[in-house]
Amino acid sequence: MHKNQFGITRMNLEHLKTFHVVASLGSFTEAAKALYMTQPAVSQQIQGIEHALRNPLFDRSKRQIRLTAKGKILFSYTQKLFGIFREIENVFSDLNHLLTGELTIAASAVMGNYFLSSFIAEFYKKYPLISIRLEMGDSAYVTHLVEEGLADVALSRHVRNLKHCKQKLLIKEPYVCVCGPSSPLAALKRPLSAKEFAENYLVMRQKGSRMRSKLEEWFKSVGVYEFLSTPVIEVNSLESSKQLIARGFGAAAFPSIAVRQELKRESLIMLSVENFSVTADYFLGYNDKRELSPAAFEFISLLTESMKPKDQI
Repeated sequence: MHKNQFGITRMNLEHLKTFHVVASLGSFTEAAKALYMTQPAVSQQIQGIEHALRNPLFDRSKRQIRLTAKGKILFSYTQKLFGIFREIENVFSDLNHLLTGELTIAASAVMGNYFLSSFIAEFYKKYPLISIRLEMGDSAYVTHLVEEGLADVALSRHVRNLKHCKQKLLIKEPYVCVCGPSSPLAALKRPLSAKEFAENYLVMRQKGSRMRSKLEEWFKSVGVYEFLSTPVIEVNSLESSKQLIARGFGAAAFPSIAVRQELKRESLIMLSVENFSVTADYFLGYNDKRELSPAAFEFISLLTESMKPKDQI
């Protein structure tokens, strides 16, 4: 047993390839041509394998060589062996050309619900055999997925103190002020003052949310925070907030991308508010300690190339 194991270790892959080609073509001469070798070199490698296995692999007694019974056994294994090598080459060739593979995208609510759909559709159209998975959560969660190698890319707000998730600015999204079509504010023909806007801000996101913090900072910066009404309703869902505003619950401000369809349908009405200027910065994150997959690299390229020059990374 030990002798056979020792003999097998003396056979290298090139020798097995030579045997496989000879067995496939049924000729030392044709195998030598196919392998760009001399016929004596081919014969020497075959003899080396036969010596290592202590069994003749070809019947050379006739004009045309034939596999012996032991040779047929080895040939069955080399067929499997080189078949696996072909599969490996094909798989990685497909991956390099983005014919197959997986892409996991992690995104915050605004990015996942309102920004990514068109890009995912465009990417899928170009690479229909790439399996795409979208994970959604708050910014801390989605960047954590990237750091742990559980997602390829993250689209979210900026998160501090990340170890391996490198974030680059992708887009600066302006907030817009809105109210419902039945609200008295919709009929105004003039801009609202900051004080009036604060007094009518009746629906708030939950305390501690990035959206609420950004807006409270603006109210403080223009000196009207004290006029901000205690919210009648506090919600942790952007969609619920929009629906309440659409039904006449005062006014609010949202990232413009989140209300684009509602403004188009006029289920929300845009308001002009004096000195209102709030933006949300959204970042593209990836693990800078891991090599990007071809699919992730192409998706990032699609995102960055689609941004207008002022919004590009």
